Amino acid sequence: MKQKKILIVEDELIIAENLRFILNEYGYKFVDVAIDDIEAQQLFKKIHYDLVLMDVNLGENSALDGIDLIKLLQTKYSFVFIYVTANADKNTLEKAKNTNPSGYVVKPFVNNAIYANVEMALFSIKEAFFLHVYKGMQQQVPISKITHATSEGAYIYLSIVDQDKLLVRKSLIEFKELHPNFFIRIHNSILVNRNYINGHTSQIVKVNSVQLPLGRAYKKVFLEEIKKLSFS
Repeated sequence: MKQKKILIVEDELIIAENLRFILNEYGYKFVDVAIDDIEAQQLFKKIHYDLVLMDVNLGENSALDGIDLIKLLQTKYSFVFIYVTANADKNTLEKAKNTNPSGYVVKPFVNNAIYANVEMALFSIKEAFFLHVYKGMQQQVPISKITHATSEGAYIYLSIVDQDKLLVRKSLIEFKELHPNFFIRIHNSILVNRNYINGHTSQIVKVNSVQLPLGRAYKKVFLEEIKKLSFS
């Protein structure tokens, strides 16, 4: 869960950076901050976040409050979220409840309250599966077990931890669109699961001890994508 992407939406920068520091201390390395609704929406267009820590009152520079921003984001993206706010009145709570948050932390907060809520929220995220039909039977392959995918004509080979490769009639583009939060394209014929990237050079990406070529056309996007990944 430490590789999950987290967005903090908080108009008070000191509080936002304190939250980021707390999460970093607990091992969460991919943590971004947005100070208003516009910046949050812009970040979501670039990055698929797993968890959002949302303040309710985003200040006068924001056209939306945190609850309405969550409602807007929910129409476009799939994620879990926690409200971190000083607002604990009945009306705010009722409005917040209608959005089904994974937690509600009242300021001033203590570090372990943030950690506990974040852990529980991320734990609630359901395992993603790739569904395919083999010999007339539908099977599920956990996305978390797929290290990379390589194209072969109209098919792709899925490399799976502790299993044989799986041949699937699907294009790389179609496969990535199904699971945009997991895979990075590094070559015209290769997708890699970001959670299995061990390191890279200017020409090679090491994925689960396998060296794969890094295409020139994909290098810039790849380097942007992995800035906050910690390699094992």
